[in-house]
Amino acid sequence: MRFCFLTVILTVFSSQIFAQKKPGTDLWSGSYAVYPSNEALAADTLVIRKTEDLTADKVTSRYAADLERWSLTSTRDSKKESLSVRRFLFNDDDNEYKEFGWTDLHQSGKMNCIDGGHFFICKTDPNTTVEVKGEKPFKTDTGIFGIWLHFGLVTLKKINE
Repeated sequence: MRFCFLTVILTVFSSQIFAQKKPGTDLWSGSYAVYPSNEALAADTLVIRKTEDLTADKVTSRYAADLERWSLTSTRDSKKESLSVRRFLFNDDDNEYKEFGWTDLHQSGKMNCIDGGHFFICKTDPNTTVEVKGEKPFKTDTGIFGIWLHFGLVTLKKINE
């Protein structure tokens, strides 16, 4: 009887460990070369890594709807300080895709964005023409682009996982 009980406990415990280590899809982690508009040479390389999720008590109520976070580090930055980035909010109270006219794209799984405060980065299908309300449409060959405050549009190319 003890042997059966021990076997059941070990089986349940080992399956729980396996389930916790099951790899998930992380859309953002990796290294990205950053190309300012119309430039052939990369101006920087950004490294994005998944970090520990926040808890609701660490953020304002608006951001409690999505607590996943990533760190972003610029290899050009001599201080190598990382910034915390979060996904665009998309729920009944907040739709950050709406401002840019991308709600339908996001709902169909064709646009995902992260926000770093003074910049954001988005992924869509390669060779997509993206329209931003009030701006001239642009084509993103790689499907990854960013917009920095006071700098403008950049193209990103993922260079490794």
